[in-house]
Amino acid sequence: MNSELTNKEKTSPEVNIKSAGSLGNYLRFILPSLLGIVIFITPIPYEDKTTILFSIVLDIISKNLASVLPYLLVVVTVLSGVMSLYYSLQKKTGACFPELIESNFVTTPIWVGLRVLGAIFTCLVVWKTGPAFIIGGSTGGTMVGFLAPNLLVLFFLATLTLPLLTDYGFMEFFGSLVRKVFKKLFKLPGRSAIDGLASWLGAAVIGVMLTVQQYNKGIYTQREAATVATTFSIVSLPFCLVIAGVIGLEHVFWSYYGSVVFIGIVCALIMPRIPPLSLLSDEYKEGVGKSVDEDKSLPGENSFQRGVRLGLERGQTGPGVIEFVQVGLRNLVGIWFGLLPATIAIGMIALILVEFTPIFQFISMPIVYVLDLLNISESVKAAPALIVGFADMYLPALIGKGIENEQTRFLIAILSVSQLIYMSEIGVFLIRAKIGLNISHLLAIFCIRTVIAAPIAILLAKYVIFA
Repeated sequence: MNSELTNKEKTSPEVNIKSAGSLGNYLRFILPSLLGIVIFITPIPYEDKTTILFSIVLDIISKNLASVLPYLLVVVTVLSGVMSLYYSLQKKTGACFPELIESNFVTTPIWVGLRVLGAIFTCLVVWKTGPAFIIGGSTGGTMVGFLAPNLLVLFFLATLTLPLLTDYGFMEFFGSLVRKVFKKLFKLPGRSAIDGLASWLGAAVIGVMLTVQQYNKGIYTQREAATVATTFSIVSLPFCLVIAGVIGLEHVFWSYYGSVVFIGIVCALIMPRIPPLSLLSDEYKEGVGKSVDEDKSLPGENSFQRGVRLGLERGQTGPGVIEFVQVGLRNLVGIWFGLLPATIAIGMIALILVEFTPIFQFISMPIVYVLDLLNISESVKAAPALIVGFADMYLPALIGKGIENEQTRFLIAILSVSQLIYMSEIGVFLIRAKIGLNISHLLAIFCIRTVIAAPIAILLAKYVIFA
């Protein structure tokens, strides 16, 4: 009899949860996870909008350090360019370097060139020296004057706070609750819902950073990471408000945002099932392997019990305070010195091509005929806006605000936040992250999302929103 009770106790989920650890283990799981939820997921009213604590802190720091950040950006980009050039050339002579130097400053000629170019662009814009097409408000003013300083602060805050969501069990717990729905609908683990929430309430780059971290730790496969990053790292609610204001759709904002959400779900159902995402490897990162199994259940265990158990297990392996800071700073070095200068270079090149060459007008000429067939007003003005989002997500709205027809502006506003892939920020990060995506993949995903989203947006504009 006693033997039977002992065996039942061993397989009872309640007993397994209780035996997972002491009060200290529960606190190690619950406290960091709650802090991560407060920082990244909890909606907070702020200055007539709804956002998250992370974005509020980002906004406060960016405003108060506005006069300092451009010069910090100069230091970061120049050091990146000089050190990448020096160490990459030295490596060819057979020199050996510490791991931190090797991983962040020894790279290919293309990336060295982008970092050096990013440093040159930054110096010219900050010191307002050089041709107008570089230092002008629509090019250098946008990239170096606005976007890059914000990214400088965003990356600093994100690398030092994201592990609260990822390393102490919250993603295991939440993923267990929604895993069946996400696997069936989107062919993804349940934890990917957290990436989407972090993007939706904060910023798309937060969701992408979260996804890449999970891949590097053996939690996503290559296909899963690429799918989440290009499907669920959606543009945030606050940014949608900005787009609506720029393009003049504030009076129909909730109809506009509801359309964005609906189109996002449709794209999420389709994209994982077709190339290029469906063709990516379902293997985990080489040398890391699979580190979490959210499908593993004990006999009689429900989703909540499994989530608590997995969360407790994960929390016990989470880093201590010193390791937490050390890992965060290492990641920050890689992003600040490896990613940011290249982001500036690619973003500047794209903006210069948009503003000072006819290349996007030329490329968009076939789209004019398609828009005419669909009876879209001001098709010649609208066509470039449908493709320029690949360079930067702000550009479609800037082009579209001069269009008089409301339905056409609605189409542009929808696509500017539904296409998701833009090279000035997300694109460079995804390529650099080595999750199986190259620029041809990103261009294909951008085009496919446009093809899916555009007809739905047109139908909604004509027969629902402005009927």
